[in-house]
Amino acid sequence: MNCGKPVGAATAANQGASLGEKPRGPAHLSGERKVTTALFADVVGSTTLAEQMDPEDWTTIMNGAFERLSPAVERYDGMIIRLLGDALLALFGAPQAHEDDPARAVHAALDMLNAAEKYADEVQNQYGIPFAIRIGINTGPVVVGAVGSDVKYEYTAMGDAVNLAARMQSAARPMTVLISENTYRFVAPLFESTDLGPVEVKGKSEPVRVYEIRAAKAEPGRIRGLAGLESPMVGRTTELATLRNVAAAVRGGEGRIVLVTGEAGLGKSRLINEWKAVMTTGDEGPSLQWAEGQCLSYGQGLAYHLVLDLLRSLIGVPAAASEPETRAALQSRTEDLFDSGALDVYPYLAHLLSLHLTGEALDRVQQLDPQALQGRYLGALRQLIQAMAVQRPLGLILEDIHWADPSSVEMLNKLMSLITEASVMFCFISRPDPDTPGWKLVTPARESYLDRMVEVQLSALSDDDSRQLVSNLLEIEALPENIRGVILKKAEGNPFFVEEVIRMLIDRNAIRRRGDSWVAEQEIENVEIPDNLQGLLLARIDRLPEEVKYTLRVASVIGRQFPVTVLEQVLSGQSGS
Repeated sequence: MNCGKPVGAATAANQGASLGEKPRGPAHLSGERKVTTALFADVVGSTTLAEQMDPEDWTTIMNGAFERLSPAVERYDGMIIRLLGDALLALFGAPQAHEDDPARAVHAALDMLNAAEKYADEVQNQYGIPFAIRIGINTGPVVVGAVGSDVKYEYTAMGDAVNLAARMQSAARPMTVLISENTYRFVAPLFESTDLGPVEVKGKSEPVRVYEIRAAKAEPGRIRGLAGLESPMVGRTTELATLRNVAAAVRGGEGRIVLVTGEAGLGKSRLINEWKAVMTTGDEGPSLQWAEGQCLSYGQGLAYHLVLDLLRSLIGVPAAASEPETRAALQSRTEDLFDSGALDVYPYLAHLLSLHLTGEALDRVQQLDPQALQGRYLGALRQLIQAMAVQRPLGLILEDIHWADPSSVEMLNKLMSLITEASVMFCFISRPDPDTPGWKLVTPARESYLDRMVEVQLSALSDDDSRQLVSNLLEIEALPENIRGVILKKAEGNPFFVEEVIRMLIDRNAIRRRGDSWVAEQEIENVEIPDNLQGLLLARIDRLPEEVKYTLRVASVIGRQFPVTVLEQVLSGQSGS
């Protein structure tokens, strides 16, 4: 067992042995280290309730509870790794990582509470007992993988992050979600919460700051960016000029398609916001009106979720608007645009938005089979966009189409022909990922509308632009050069990475503001990857084929730079210098 021994080689102890013949060794864990978010849910007062009931009745109640709670975990791509009596433990970030696992866990927890509230009425009516749950969430590093002996394995997680999630659950009030500060810093802009302050937690030497989640925010804030630190956009002058020329053509009555691509964190959304800001005014023709559709990272299984978000933007209501607010906005918009012809559009868009229909509007929808109804969805949305473009040139921003759902992709492909009929611009924003359903918007656009299409590809910032961004964010030129060098080396020209490294250094008091300047509070030679970036990078790695992931792991052990021949020799099991 010396250095260099092939990991997968058979040993004398197990070579050729069947399962029944294997020596019975102690349990062990073989896995990998990951930053995950653990969700722990428990039934309130279960011990007392179980004592009062027949065991079969209590089992029936718990089975019903798990049947109603589990879909929320699955909906956000979490994994239930343990069901113990009256408790459920789920992981978000393992085995498959996502860049927004903390937010997914909190969304799942809120959905679980909604399901539990409905189930509580059923339990009360049938068994005459109260039913409630409480949920705790924490984010942190764990080791995940198979644990067990030679004859029994299960996928699990080991680490303090899981233990703290259980402690959060114990401290939560019935029918509430309690999260640690570790999770809060990832999700604060997305959810309404109450700061409960530091709480004594068993097993922790210091109090833990906790937050009670109330609801998702009607208008979520920005996850990215540094609060209180702003910078003008740097390094995108050419790209912005290209987009301005496209918008000028649309103002002149020509339809266009724009594709903006770039890896995560390169500033695609920032570029679009700057573009909208400079093109909303009417100094170069009629002012543009904008509508946006945002894809959800977990939305590929949600039918029409991109189209629905775009439609809400077209009628001027947020995603969190109530049913009456949405219905009133749709009625107002269709009546203004179509007058007496509103009933040719309103019923189908209302049905697409799952709004309550009555009278003639309901009759029109009920007469159609599902396939015919989908055709009416398309026709009504086409009429709406065309009518709005007649009033003023219309720019449609479709964000993160690499997460688009197939039904939205199919509809948008059919709507793209509007660029030949009206002053409409489709702007698709995506990571360069041709294997996603959303990329099926790109290929047809290139094939059918190449003469009306403009592509903007974002690359990493140059060293000079990166230095300028750091100076802008920290508001001074006199930042110690060693600190600036650490930030630039770690970020490698990615604006989001620059911000996150600076955020981490500030949070850890490695750099601190004193008056109008920033000073180093400690010697900084190197910094690890911030947690936000770990999630983003691990999400990319986890999508790779197993063989490629293995190669990447081996390469990471060899070093940052090395000859390809060295990697080839290590992978082939050959010795080399």
